[in-house]
Amino acid sequence: MIKIKFVNTNLNQENIFTGIECSGHSGYSQRGSDIICAGVSALMNALVLGLENIAEININRSVALMRVTWPVNESERIAILTHTIRDSLEAIANDNPRYVKIISEVIK
Repeated sequence: MIKIKFVNTNLNQENIFTGIECSGHSGYSQRGSDIICAGVSALMNALVLGLENIAEININRSVALMRVTWPVNESERIAILTHTIRDSLEAIANDNPRYVKIISEVIK
């Protein structure tokens, strides 16, 4: 199962979306031909490219875990990108609940 964590930072009693973390394999099909894993991976890679190349934001990322975080002060400026990716990942999870699970975390 793929586990996707949406990370929110609590700032002045407001939760601000500041990261996404993905781990695991969906198990829908064999590695290399798994369309659910491919969809999640494509969205995560699009997020990285959009943040780095288009928004020109220095992000923190980890390839092994597929973790991407961005500065809280940039969240509003990049919201159209980050929320589109989040909504797309949620759509994959809603269509495939046996293979993708989403959780949320709030950090202070």
